[in-house]
Amino acid sequence: MSREILVVTPENIEIEYELAGIGSRFFANLIDTIWQIGILLIMLIIFGILEAVLGFISNAVARQLLQTLQQVATGLGLIAVFVVFWGYFIYYETVWNGQTPGKRQVGLRVLRDGGYPINIFAAIVRNLLRVVDGIPVVIVGILFAGAAANKPQIAAIGAGSLILTLCFLLFSGKYQRLGDFIAGTMVVKQRAPRVPTLEALAPPPRVLPEHLAAYALADVGKHVYEMTVPEYRAVRHAIDRRWQLPAPMQQTSAMYLAVPLMRRLGITPPPGVTYINYADLLEYLAVAFEQYRGVK
Repeated sequence: MSREILVVTPENIEIEYELAGIGSRFFANLIDTIWQIGILLIMLIIFGILEAVLGFISNAVARQLLQTLQQVATGLGLIAVFVVFWGYFIYYETVWNGQTPGKRQVGLRVLRDGGYPINIFAAIVRNLLRVVDGIPVVIVGILFAGAAANKPQIAAIGAGSLILTLCFLLFSGKYQRLGDFIAGTMVVKQRAPRVPTLEALAPPPRVLPEHLAAYALADVGKHVYEMTVPEYRAVRHAIDRRWQLPAPMQQTSAMYLAVPLMRRLGITPPPGVTYINYADLLEYLAVAFEQYRGVK
């Protein structure tokens, strides 16, 4: 299956993305899981400090607060786990435009189908379904923990979730897991901005008259008196940028400009000529126009 996907925007602009594979997504999730565990540890430390402080205070109000805190500790713990493991992804993917700390570190981004930025609805849908298939680090941990504790039921839960995740990633057209499939999202590699080369920034050198065949230049020069200045500027613009294109594209783009000009100016190839280098012809037209008409 191809790792590239071509997206056509409503403005008919083609954008090519490279889909993120299993390895990079797993590594990004591993980093995010480490962050989440760190957040939970910080919350646990804060809870422990608060409990210790209340334990040292001997008044009745403090003892009542400590008893209440201990009674709701389980509920608060479950809420904290839910907020950290699901709210973490929803928050970062919404605020950071499809990235989490792990995805940013690896260079991944979540997009909606069609190449659109992710919105809050898509972030919620794709991340709430992580309970089924979206936390591979936890899934693998459950699998090994169940196997180590000789509890096949727990190991089976981890194995089933892992198989479901792999099946969706391997057999979906865009390496989508279940959450991506339902939310209409995909994970792509974030491309680094391309730094233009010196050749791309510098204007290409112009062809000088002495580099062209004198007889051909004189023959083309007979026709440039019928050329208009806008036509000359279009020709000069085209040939100044011809070297930035591959050779076949040079000829194709030059043909669309040269053929109408040849017809209008009455330029006909010599008898027996079956091939015309349209890019070179435009070079001759521009140089002849500059030489005979005095326009630079």
